[in-house]
Amino acid sequence: MKKKLWMTFGPLLIAGAVFLFILFGPSSIFGGVSTSTVKKSATSMNPAVVQGVAIQQKMLATDKTYVPIFGSSELSRVDRFHPNVFTEKYNRGYTPFLIGRPGTQSLSHYLDIKAMGSELKGKKVVFVLSPQWFQPAGVDDGHFGGNFSPLQAYKFALSDEHPTAERRYAARRLLSYKVVKNDTTLAALLENIASPGPKTEVDTFTKTAAVTQLKILQRKDDLDSKFIQGSREEKVQKNLKLLPDTLDYTKLDELATKMGEEKVGPNPFFIKDSYYKKKLEPTINQLKDSRTNLSYDESPEYSDLQLVMDAFKEVGADVLFINPPVNGPWYDYIGASREKLQKYYDKSGKQVTEQGFHYYDMSSYSDTPYFLEDTIHLSWRGWVAIDKQIDQFMNDKAKPEYEKTPKQFYFNQILPPKKEDNK
Repeated sequence: MKKKLWMTFGPLLIAGAVFLFILFGPSSIFGGVSTSTVKKSATSMNPAVVQGVAIQQKMLATDKTYVPIFGSSELSRVDRFHPNVFTEKYNRGYTPFLIGRPGTQSLSHYLDIKAMGSELKGKKVVFVLSPQWFQPAGVDDGHFGGNFSPLQAYKFALSDEHPTAERRYAARRLLSYKVVKNDTTLAALLENIASPGPKTEVDTFTKTAAVTQLKILQRKDDLDSKFIQGSREEKVQKNLKLLPDTLDYTKLDELATKMGEEKVGPNPFFIKDSYYKKKLEPTINQLKDSRTNLSYDESPEYSDLQLVMDAFKEVGADVLFINPPVNGPWYDYIGASREKLQKYYDKSGKQVTEQGFHYYDMSSYSDTPYFLEDTIHLSWRGWVAIDKQIDQFMNDKAKPEYEKTPKQFYFNQILPPKKEDNK
């Protein structure tokens, strides 16, 4: 009888024991993250890297030469002037580690920064803004959901931090997205954080389910960290040969101008010819004056940016914010208001500089050829200018002195209505 019971339930018990060991056992059983994996990950912008924790923590903890660069799709444009090529060619003593993907914006980066925690203390960090992030409704469900990290979100929700105004507002922002609301356990944790008044404990079942889910996500992160694909290291190595051996920014800018001239066709917007012919030329007449209502001066992205800055302040990171130019001739063609655009640069620049962060405003280059390769993405001369600015920042030894965020700031923020709410 006992033998039959063992034959029936034994395998299940063994499988359960193995599962619990994998789930709650030490991370070292997976061998950890290797230095070669970190190197590949530096240019991969792979979801497992951007939405994970293990590789980024390894990068920060074991190699002090890596410099996290937060941004979005512009980081993927690797040409000979890209920061990863520039720093290796000229032995600058640091290596950019790219954190971002198309559609990644401040709120996703906030969760990432919070997940890194004290590992960012004293680190030099670069954060590249994008004007198009600052839409009236902020990041939409599609882009936020596509870049959402359940692991980073659960770490945030299960943190023992005090219920500050910042933390409550962040929870409210997260709860405005479908991908968060659809996870009932995570939503329950965030609703508890977002609610005003003294912090209360969630029920035991929800807490147990959340802790278990976090463990599962951490183990998934450990496993995903073994198989990183999409590294742009080959592109970096290929482009190293195309730069002059001696660093001279004037000559680099001249070379970038020449490359831009070769890539741009006869279109009046200084846009890469291949992109223009494929993406714009077929509908060019319909696009004229099509964005007269385009505006970046009012957006919840400003509050999300404040979350990012407060997270950096908390850990003591030394941060350079970069505000890239737009394609001025293209903005004129689609009927966008230059006045409204300048309001964005003034507002975002003031928000960053008044709180003590380093800031590089590139808006004066919006009408300068070859800083962008299309309507929005940095390239050629734009990268040369950024290379120089980052290098100066890296050699600045002064410690940042940040201003505290007024307590009432987050209390005054009203979440924008979702499109579906207006139906």
